[in-house]
Amino acid sequence: MSATAGPDSSGGDPSAVDARIWAVSKGDASADAYEDAAHVRAEAWPVRAAVADGATESAFAGAWAERLACGVVEEDATTPEALRRAVPAWQAAWRDAVRERAAGRPWYVEAKAEEGAFATLLGLSLRAGGQWRAVGVGDCCLFRVRDEALVRSWPFDAGETFTNRPALVPSRPSQTPPTPEAALGEWRAGDTFVLATDAVAAWLLNSEAPVGPATVGAWNEEQFRRAVEQGRTENTLRNDDATLLVAHVTEPPSPGPETAAPPMNQS
Repeated sequence: MSATAGPDSSGGDPSAVDARIWAVSKGDASADAYEDAAHVRAEAWPVRAAVADGATESAFAGAWAERLACGVVEEDATTPEALRRAVPAWQAAWRDAVRERAAGRPWYVEAKAEEGAFATLLGLSLRAGGQWRAVGVGDCCLFRVRDEALVRSWPFDAGETFTNRPALVPSRPSQTPPTPEAALGEWRAGDTFVLATDAVAAWLLNSEAPVGPATVGAWNEEQFRRAVEQGRTENTLRNDDATLLVAHVTEPPSPGPETAAPPMNQS
């Protein structure tokens, strides 16, 4: 699974961001069982990107991860306040879609769907003037790379930080969502932002793995797939859905209007 996005020449104020998404399903599962999600809108400012990871033990977790990542990109919900405001509508949309999918299936499928789904989430927004901001719940990670060196890792900076019980966004409104975390900073031409779901993030932070956040920006789809296969074989990469979103800024910041453009999706 892959996708790319670049400047939009159809009009408006195009961005100077090249974005790519690479995704590989669990090693023992079909592509239909993929429960991560990634979306990016890179054609115009502000550039928006998001990754999400559905919790496998919940029903229709992939659909919930998809709804979260898509919603962040479509609505620029990249602050804790904006995310909290947006989640109830996303919960309602997920509930309606899942009820339709579960109708007529065995009773235990409908019962599991009623229990709801959970997912981690990370959203990023790049503004034309040189600012960036991010919001996250759980253990998806953001890496900022400059001059082929890691500048910042957020919210974790070590592979051993990851646990089996990350904070999760619930699909049921009756469950209180965890408080989102936030980060912000400035970008300049040449910076690369890497968004990764938990398995890939922990892998990139693993000192024993022959990869790192500063190396993945130049990968193509085939290189990512081969690296994932090798990491799983060497047991430096956990056998889970592997999702990587790379956004490379090619030009300096420039003030001006930030125009809208339709999102580019990957799920």
